[in-house]
Amino acid sequence: MNTTNKFGRPYKSLTTDTLLARRQELLDMMPNPAHVIRASLITRSIKCGKPNCRCATGEGHKSLYLSSYYNGKTQLDSVPKSYQDKVSQCIKDYEEITTLLAELSCINLELFRRREIDL
Repeated sequence: MNTTNKFGRPYKSLTTDTLLARRQELLDMMPNPAHVIRASLITRSIKCGKPNCRCATGEGHKSLYLSSYYNGKTQLDSVPKSYQDKVSQCIKDYEEITTLLAELSCINLELFRRREIDL
Protein backbone atom coordinates (compact mmCIF):
# COMPACT_ATOMS: atom_id res chain seq x y z
CA MET A 1 0.00 0.00 0.00
CA ASN A 2 1.66 3.21 -1.18
CA THR A 3 0.26 6.07 0.86
CA THR A 4 3.33 8.24 1.31
CA ASN A 5 3.02 11.94 1.90
CA LYS A 6 5.60 14.75 2.05
CA PHE A 7 5.84 14.57 5.85
CA GLY A 8 7.06 10.96 6.05
CA ARG A 9 3.90 9.72 7.73
CA PRO A 10 2.48 7.38 5.11
CA TYR A 11 -0.75 6.59 6.96
CA LYS A 12 -1.63 10.01 8.31
CA SER A 13 -4.21 10.74 5.62
CA LEU A 14 -6.11 7.47 6.13
CA THR A 15 -9.04 7.14 8.48
CA THR A 16 -8.70 5.11 11.65
CA ASP A 17 -11.24 2.59 10.33
CA THR A 18 -9.17 2.17 7.15
CA LEU A 19 -6.02 1.63 9.22
CA LEU A 20 -7.72 -0.93 11.43
CA ALA A 21 -9.06 -2.76 8.36
CA ARG A 22 -5.61 -2.77 6.72
CA ARG A 23 -4.03 -4.01 9.95
CA GLN A 24 -6.48 -6.93 10.03
CA GLU A 25 -5.71 -7.68 6.35
CA LEU A 26 -2.00 -7.86 7.19
CA LEU A 27 -2.65 -10.16 10.14
CA ASP A 28 -4.80 -12.42 7.95
CA MET A 29 -2.04 -12.55 5.30
CA MET A 30 0.65 -13.50 7.83
CA PRO A 31 2.10 -16.96 7.23
CA ASN A 32 2.35 -19.34 10.15
CA PRO A 33 5.69 -18.49 11.80
CA ALA A 34 6.21 -22.02 13.15
CA HIS A 35 8.73 -22.99 10.47
CA VAL A 36 10.29 -19.73 9.28
CA ILE A 37 14.01 -19.76 8.55
CA ARG A 38 16.24 -16.70 8.15
CA ALA A 39 18.71 -18.01 5.60
CA SER A 40 19.46 -18.37 1.90
CA LEU A 41 19.64 -21.34 -0.42
CA ILE A 42 22.86 -21.58 -2.40
CA THR A 43 24.21 -24.09 -4.91
CA ARG A 44 27.84 -25.09 -4.77
CA SER A 45 29.84 -27.03 -7.32
CA ILE A 46 32.44 -29.23 -5.66
CA LYS A 47 35.09 -31.42 -7.27
CA CYS A 48 35.34 -34.76 -5.50
CA GLY A 49 39.02 -35.33 -6.27
CA LYS A 50 38.67 -38.64 -8.10
CA PRO A 51 40.83 -38.44 -11.25
CA ASN A 52 38.38 -40.39 -13.46
CA CYS A 53 35.24 -38.55 -12.34
CA ARG A 54 33.45 -36.26 -14.78
CA CYS A 55 33.97 -33.37 -12.39
CA ALA A 56 37.78 -33.52 -12.84
CA THR A 57 37.55 -31.94 -16.30
CA GLY A 58 34.21 -30.19 -16.16
CA GLU A 59 31.74 -28.72 -13.75
CA GLY A 60 31.76 -30.06 -10.22
CA HIS A 61 29.04 -31.95 -8.40
CA LYS A 62 26.23 -29.56 -7.57
CA SER A 63 24.91 -29.54 -4.03
CA LEU A 64 22.30 -27.37 -2.36
CA TYR A 65 23.10 -25.66 0.94
CA LEU A 66 21.27 -23.56 3.46
CA SER A 67 23.43 -20.54 4.33
CA SER A 68 22.63 -18.92 7.66
CA TYR A 69 24.33 -16.21 9.71
CA TYR A 70 23.90 -16.30 13.47
CA ASN A 71 26.10 -15.20 16.37
CA GLY A 72 28.66 -13.70 14.00
CA LYS A 73 29.19 -16.87 12.00
CA THR A 74 28.01 -18.12 8.64
CA GLN A 75 27.02 -21.77 8.60
CA LEU A 76 26.26 -24.03 5.65
CA ASP A 77 23.93 -26.98 6.02
CA SER A 78 23.40 -29.51 3.26
CA VAL A 79 19.82 -29.64 1.97
CA PRO A 80 18.57 -32.93 0.52
CA LYS A 81 16.56 -32.57 -2.69
CA SER A 82 13.48 -33.86 -0.89
CA TYR A 83 13.66 -30.85 1.47
CA GLN A 84 14.36 -28.19 -1.16
CA ASP A 85 10.75 -27.03 -1.68
CA LYS A 86 9.95 -27.04 2.03
CA VAL A 87 13.09 -25.12 2.98
CA SER A 88 12.49 -22.64 0.17
CA GLN A 89 8.96 -22.01 1.48
CA CYS A 90 10.28 -21.47 5.03
CA ILE A 91 12.67 -18.81 3.70
CA LYS A 92 9.89 -17.14 1.68
CA ASP A 93 7.63 -17.13 4.73
CA TYR A 94 10.34 -15.41 6.77
CA GLU A 95 10.75 -12.72 4.10
CA GLU A 96 6.98 -12.23 3.82
CA ILE A 97 6.54 -11.96 7.59
CA THR A 98 9.35 -9.40 7.76
CA THR A 99 7.69 -7.28 5.07
CA LEU A 100 4.26 -7.54 6.68
CA LEU A 101 5.66 -6.68 10.12
CA ALA A 102 7.25 -3.50 8.75
CA GLU A 103 3.91 -2.27 7.41
CA LEU A 104 2.07 -3.43 10.52
CA SER A 105 4.50 -1.44 12.66
CA CYS A 106 3.86 1.73 10.63
CA ILE A 107 0.12 1.31 11.01
CA ASN A 108 0.41 0.67 14.75
CA LEU A 109 2.61 3.73 15.13
CA GLU A 110 0.00 5.90 13.42
CA LEU A 111 -2.74 4.39 15.57
CA PHE A 112 -0.62 5.08 18.65
CA ARG A 113 -0.14 8.69 17.62
CA ARG A 114 -3.92 8.98 17.40
CA ARG A 115 -4.26 7.15 20.73
CA GLU A 116 -6.46 4.61 18.96
CA ILE A 117 -4.53 1.51 19.99
CA ASP A 118 -4.51 -0.53 23.16
CA LEU A 119 -0.97 -1.37 24.22
